[in-house]
Amino acid sequence: MKRLLPVFAVACATLLLTAACGDEKKSDAPAAAQSAAPAASASASASAAASGQAKPSGSAKAGQLSFTTVGKLTGELFTKDPECPVGQWDANSTGVEAKYRSAVASFKQFDCYAKKGDAMPHRVQQAIYVEFKAANAAKAYAQDEASMYPTLIVGSTVVVGGTGLKQTDMKAWLESVNETAGGAGQILA
Repeated sequence: MKRLLPVFAVACATLLLTAACGDEKKSDAPAAAQSAAPAASASASASAAASGQAKPSGSAKAGQLSFTTVGKLTGELFTKDPECPVGQWDANSTGVEAKYRSAVASFKQFDCYAKKGDAMPHRVQQAIYVEFKAANAAKAYAQDEASMYPTLIVGSTVVVGGTGLKQTDMKAWLESVNETAGGAGQILA
């Protein structure tokens, strides 16, 4: 009996470790499947966005925009337009009027170049992505921009479309961008 007790203890410990390890593997599989699903969904959405009539699924949290998602949608769509053969997102501290600069948390603008390696853009600010520190500043900026350009506001983030790309439907693009935020934004024109 004394000999069976250590054997029994080792057997129980082995069962517990095996069960614990088995639970981790089971919980890892759904996590891996969940992380792969948004990536596949984002790829399909981005492809649809290239036409300017995309209906991407909201990979970001509802009511929030992700620059990564907006940047990808914009680049894929805008560079299909003959007026924007090469596009690039740039940070430019002077891209926002001086009266709003202190309220800006992050700013990016999408510029179009005639060819790769050009020092100067062919068309500047064909899209603007601005994250503000507060929603009231975002709203004021969006309303100012909307007097000339189609503009989307989602919380404290504003996306502005330029007017220089003749074959790109800016409002359809903004609708696609809005859908990435669960349709929580408002398009101003």
